[in-house]
Amino acid sequence: MPSPILRRAVRSAPVRRIAVVVLLVLLYQGWLGVQAIGKAAPGVGAHRDERGRFPVDVVLDFPPERYHVLELQKHGRIAGTDGTVVHLRGVSPAGVDALAREYWIDALEPGRPG
Repeated sequence: MPSPILRRAVRSAPVRRIAVVVLLVLLYQGWLGVQAIGKAAPGVGAHRDERGRFPVDVVLDFPPERYHVLELQKHGRIAGTDGTVVHLRGVSPAGVDALAREYWIDALEPGRPG
């Protein structure tokens, strides 16, 4: 038997709207997590430097624009672009996880050490 406070909350339109928004955010975050699976190719992170960071090539489905470059710079240093591939240096393992959750990134491949 639900409490009177819970029954009143369920009947409240603002509470239902907030619940729908929370549900949508949780579904979106779940989708981001599921689509991130398998984006990082084997060998990503194999060539770590003394700080535990490594190069990563970020493969996009389009030529990168300013927004994408600025977002990628949050996770590593831009070492150049090659068509639809952005070369990042100094990426941490947490950065790979964050990059994989970006829906506009197709794949993460091992970068060239250097």
